[in-house]
Amino acid sequence: MIEIFRLFLVILHFIMLSMAHHQDSLHRSVEDALERSGGRTPPGLCSYGQTTSCCLGWRNVNGICQPVCKKSCVNGKCVGAEKCLCSTGYKGPQCDEDVNECGFLERPCFHRCMNTHGSYRCYCEPGYTLSADGYTCTREAACFSLRCQFGCQMERGGAVRCLCPPGLHLAADSKTCEDVDECRRDADVCPPRQICKNTFGSFVCVCRDGFLMGTLRGAVQCRDMDECLIGSHRCSRHAQCVNTDGSYTCQCLEDYSGNGRTCWPRRAPQSKADMYFNYKLSKRTKPRQPSS
Repeated sequence: MIEIFRLFLVILHFIMLSMAHHQDSLHRSVEDALERSGGRTPPGLCSYGQTTSCCLGWRNVNGICQPVCKKSCVNGKCVGAEKCLCSTGYKGPQCDEDVNECGFLERPCFHRCMNTHGSYRCYCEPGYTLSADGYTCTREAACFSLRCQFGCQMERGGAVRCLCPPGLHLAADSKTCEDVDECRRDADVCPPRQICKNTFGSFVCVCRDGFLMGTLRGAVQCRDMDECLIGSHRCSRHAQCVNTDGSYTCQCLEDYSGNGRTCWPRRAPQSKADMYFNYKLSKRTKPRQPSS
């Protein structure tokens, strides 16, 4: 009993030393941060009485308080407790929504605007060419004669060719634009567990059958859909549903046989006496053929 008590005191002493070291490390980091920031309190640092530690929603990483976002910032970075700072062209709590710049009241383009994922691109009316600033259109006699569907561009040497927005390519007439099927061109354009769906001028990645979009290990991706748990399977009521990655299997119960989706009771094995009795009974009840 005394030995157990001594062991307990040693463990308690070790825990206290670790906590003191952790607090001292954070205190030194705080002093360094205050010195670098000219005396201003670094973000994520709070005072609790006489102690200083990371605020709620922040964690200590190597002596530096860093924010925690349980849901990952898809197109941005975590700057506060459950707060994302989105990159240009994205919005939403997790920065996973595209900003349609072409829908602003102040149009960003001189003529035509095409929204792209996280950005936009300007195009000119037929007979005009896009200037170097990327949004102003100027009239070009050579461009007008081509009658391009989405404007044109002056090449080096004075040559002029028609342009197409991203996701489109020039048709055989070198004037109109056709859709590019990214799904057919690149089989690996989407991450695992997702399939490619072509759209006009672009494409989208959607979850395969048996998977659904969700947060897995802090990232937005397709995770397995447990058909057995949510009841979307088609197993017989006399079968057991077994979930697999992206699908499921059906196994008939012990007293049933079948393919799992259809199960029927198994026939009890007959003894030799029962088989002989049924045989004699069938002979006795067999109808006689009428004599000719």
